[in-house]
Amino acid sequence: MRNMIMKKIGLLFVALAFAGAGDMLSAQENDPVLMTIAGRDVKRSEFEYAYNKNNVGDAVKDYLPLFVDFKLKVAEALAQQIDTLPSFKEEFMKDRASLAEDYLIDRNFIEEEAHRIYAKDSATIGKDGILKVSHIAVRLSQRGGAASVDAAKAKIDSAYNLLQSGATFEDAAKAIGVPGSTLNPMEIIRGQVYEEISDVAYALADGEYSEPFASPVAYHILKRISWRSFGSFEDYKKPIMEMLEQQNIRQAARIKKGFSLAEEFGGNLTPEQALAKEDSLLEAKYPEFGNLMREYYEGLLFFEISNREVWQTGENLDEAHAKFFKKNKKKYKFDSPRFRGGVLYAKTPEILERAKTMLTDKTADECREIVSDNFMNDSARIIRLELGVFAIGDNKWIDSLAFGQGGGGRKRADLPYTDVVGKIIKQPEVYTDVKGAVADDYNKYKEQLWVKNLRKKYKVVIDKEVLKTVNNHD
Repeated sequence: MRNMIMKKIGLLFVALAFAGAGDMLSAQENDPVLMTIAGRDVKRSEFEYAYNKNNVGDAVKDYLPLFVDFKLKVAEALAQQIDTLPSFKEEFMKDRASLAEDYLIDRNFIEEEAHRIYAKDSATIGKDGILKVSHIAVRLSQRGGAASVDAAKAKIDSAYNLLQSGATFEDAAKAIGVPGSTLNPMEIIRGQVYEEISDVAYALADGEYSEPFASPVAYHILKRISWRSFGSFEDYKKPIMEMLEQQNIRQAARIKKGFSLAEEFGGNLTPEQALAKEDSLLEAKYPEFGNLMREYYEGLLFFEISNREVWQTGENLDEAHAKFFKKNKKKYKFDSPRFRGGVLYAKTPEILERAKTMLTDKTADECREIVSDNFMNDSARIIRLELGVFAIGDNKWIDSLAFGQGGGGRKRADLPYTDVVGKIIKQPEVYTDVKGAVADDYNKYKEQLWVKNLRKKYKVVIDKEVLKTVNNHD
């Protein structure tokens, strides 16, 4: 959950590039009001925080309107009381609780436990280190008796004789029927494998293989590949932490934090009461947490109000996009001809010709409806239609059958007859020819109108003298 929230917050920074800071920064000494937007003051420190964290090279004067536009949208969200909606409150408080969790546990306790586990394993493994080995094994049957043991012994001896004669480890294993996958190198640690195996492995030199020997479950020939030391704490910190997470170490760390806080608050609170009190103080006590919560809070407001005003307004988008395209048609150009239509795959030549006749000169929506009404079969698909606006290189069948380039695509075994239906267009004729670009441009157009209206609706006052001191003061 926490990773999802952090990813969402990171997306806000990239998409918005002007999230607000926190009240702690606004409370700094010598922190004048830089601007007032919709009656709300923005201190210099808040703007500096956003600018320094999110700026990707813009000068202050270029970043300023982005920040103002963002704040105007937040002001409109507050005016529409989006922050009072139960759904908004629930989402914000749920995610706040997840983010607050790291502040309500004893992190030192977790770190100390990780070091304790490392020290224990290091003491056990450190002297001998870790070996990488490959081995040929012939398993012993639990019910085969002496004859089975003798057969296994004969197999492993045969492999050893081949090795002695110059065969590779892989060839020797293959000769006695041992799967190659079992030869994949593995790391072993003394105490975690049969004693017979570790004793032989640690006695070998790198690159050396052993004589046949028995363990309780098999006959073996080991080949030692390499040795390495146990490694530092940092080498093992990640897997140790993952193991501790699986063991619910955070709950134990929370309990420990609760007792510490109860004592810190004078000893009159239970651990849970102390944790609740600490939770209520997080924004004031930890500036980074306060900043994060402000960013997330305003980001949620931004997305909700943008959704209402730009992205999901309830209008008929097909009609709106078509009208927008017609008005701005000269803006949209192809750098090379396109094929508007589709690729037909059919079960028989007769079905192919029938479909072509019915689909010729039809729109994409009409084509889909015709296929659905006339060529759907419950027992087996008899036709497939892939629609789109294709440039050369987008589809091999289009390249061949529409543009006369190449030898076509791969034939389908179930629908072996292929043709195309549609026409070549030199420039966009309808909005669906450039649907993605039109949709993006239309959203930008709506947002520009919205921001223009917000700037009329809300007063923005910027202190130009304070602006000069951004990132330029003691």
